[in-house]
Amino acid sequence: MSSANGPTSAIVVARQFAAALDLGDWQAVRSCLSENCEYVFRGQSSFGREQIVSSYETIGKWVEATFDSVRYESAVEDLGPGRAMINFRDLMDHDGHHLDHRCQQIVTLGPDGTIVHIEHIDLPGEPEKVARFNAACGVKKP
Repeated sequence: MSSANGPTSAIVVARQFAAALDLGDWQAVRSCLSENCEYVFRGQSSFGREQIVSSYETIGKWVEATFDSVRYESAVEDLGPGRAMINFRDLMDHDGHHLDHRCQQIVTLGPDGTIVHIEHIDLPGEPEKVARFNAACGVKKP
């Protein structure tokens, strides 16, 4: 993901990555990740582009198939050379229940301009809010 003008900035790659996730464009998500990317989620690490994309895709397809409506929004902040923070917002409706869920991911780029590390950050109270929403809707996350 380098250009003729030098390495691609983290904010540019993070915006591409976030937009691809919001759209469920798994090939575009794949192109943003290093082959050996690490994703840290609640103390557990996943390694490798294909495993990470598969995880995102599984959840994305489940959400789309399970809830009445889903809208994703994201915003990206520059954290300095090689790093950016993505602020995700998921808006879901199901059987009269509404969820406005927010979380963050910090992405770090490697020398080739692809993401080598993703760290998921739960904002206070958000995992509990999702659990209450899922319980109210009578669904279980895969």
